[in-house]
Amino acid sequence: MASWQDYLKLMRSLSKTLGDLTEVEHDKNAAAARGDLRGVEECMKREQVLSLTLRGYDQKRDSLLRDLGITGVRLSTLVDHSPEELRLETKAVAEELRRQYALFQTASEVARNTLECNLRAIERTQAVQAGDAVQAEEQRKNHQTDFRA
Repeated sequence: MASWQDYLKLMRSLSKTLGDLTEVEHDKNAAAARGDLRGVEECMKREQVLSLTLRGYDQKRDSLLRDLGITGVRLSTLVDHSPEELRLETKAVAEELRRQYALFQTASEVARNTLECNLRAIERTQAVQAGDAVQAEEQRKNHQTDFRA
């Protein structure tokens, strides 16, 4: 049987993961602003790992809520369902989770906007790099041809 403390522990873990995701979004924003495609890709890999973690938390949350008999209860009304002795702690944990989620949403929006703005610059950089490779290959062939002549 799950306890209310187990649920609060899960919510704290969720808050920490959202904080980690917020940090990744800040890093992704900085990488996108620099035109650092590898940095953006690395951030996206980190996001995927954290997203899998969130899915695991979601499944565990559903199970805990079912065990506690409060399936379908929204975070905003969670404190009303908590044991009396844990109401203040529940309120604090729920507020922290909402705060972390709001910070993540803001950071995610900023990173998305930066990516959209810099996508063309990144594409141009890739095209130049690809063009440089083609040009280098052509020069190598020309040098070989010149050498043979």
